[in-house]
Amino acid sequence: MARPVRAVLFDMDGVLVFSEEAWFAVYNDTLRRFGHPPVTRAAFDAIYGNGTEADRDAYMPERTVEEINEAYARSFEGRLDLVRPNEEAGAVLRALRDRGIRTSLATNTQHRLARRILEEVGLDGLLDATASADEAGAGKPDPAVVRLAAERAGVPLAECVFVGDSRYDEEAAARAPVRFLSFRAGAASRAGSLARLLADAVPGLAGPAAAGSGALARGTGGR
Repeated sequence: MARPVRAVLFDMDGVLVFSEEAWFAVYNDTLRRFGHPPVTRAAFDAIYGNGTEADRDAYMPERTVEEINEAYARSFEGRLDLVRPNEEAGAVLRALRDRGIRTSLATNTQHRLARRILEEVGLDGLLDATASADEAGAGKPDPAVVRLAAERAGVPLAECVFVGDSRYDEEAAARAPVRFLSFRAGAASRAGSLARLLADAVPGLAGPAAAGSGALARGTGGR
């Protein structure tokens, strides 16, 4: 019998915020900065969400992960207007807190940039903990950042669920291991309600939290 859920771990991009357009612009800004040609949207979609190390290996092998993360952070400041919050996220995070459920972020985005994005969309004070790939030592699909997110929430993985939207999230969850909830309805669209997705894991959540839910959002997998 599964243990009761005491913590929910969240991916950021594609779950709490929708930032594909911002990342596409930032990615090409960074390539140009380092003297590389921009990539097409199809090429970007094929690698998006796999972390900075994978970005480097694919397109910027002469650069360090630290150099690329710094360039991403500089470029992102000018692209924050392209980031859209998941309109339901705040209500869901508050409802989980009201029920005594811990929340923690597990993202491949560098930690300072992740906090800047959360601050920009007003979610920075609603999570109990955050964990980024650069803090964990590896990005998803490596499970390190998921394990760190659970550790910082103070809850064992057996009493957590992880909400993600990409194949990298799903693989990281399987390797952690932790129960995975997929926030997407297919290749081109996402599930429309975080509260409904979490309803089986956290009984009673769907009612009050779903009242603030937004419309279905479209895009690709997140970081």
